[in-house]
Amino acid sequence: MINKQQVIETLISQLENSLEIAVQSAKHAHQDATHEQSKAETQYDSLGIEMAYLAEGQSKRIESLRQDIHVLKETQFPNQHEQVKLGHLVHLVDCQADTPLWVFILPVAGGNKVVLDDVVCQIVTPNAPIAKKLLKQFVGDEVRFDWLTKEYEIYELI
Repeated sequence: MINKQQVIETLISQLENSLEIAVQSAKHAHQDATHEQSKAETQYDSLGIEMAYLAEGQSKRIESLRQDIHVLKETQFPNQHEQVKLGHLVHLVDCQADTPLWVFILPVAGGNKVVLDDVVCQIVTPNAPIAKKLLKQFVGDEVRFDWLTKEYEIYELI
């Protein structure tokens, strides 16, 4: 059994690690952009400009990661466990092979994966195709995803 709180804590930890890396990358890009050797020697020399763009991109990534972490810490999770809603950890089972698929529908951090005790949990946002198929379905419903040839049953909501 996968623990929802552990998934959230692990995801936040992964995002915080990404944030640390992004902060270090932004510092290096800023230093490189303002370094004496980055000054343009000709009109075609663009190293300083490229480093400035990189620093700006890293700054945006930092802000996005901070926002995601804040949202995850403040998210209220549903108490009802019959119909799939934002905030549910959905346990699906392949109808033929009886293999599990874990999907966590969260407001942020889509595309991340969390691995706990050899169980992979895919994080998706409500706009993701998989979430669109799952939202408003009920435990026991069967769903087919267009990109997979398998049919899954919604086994439980956590």
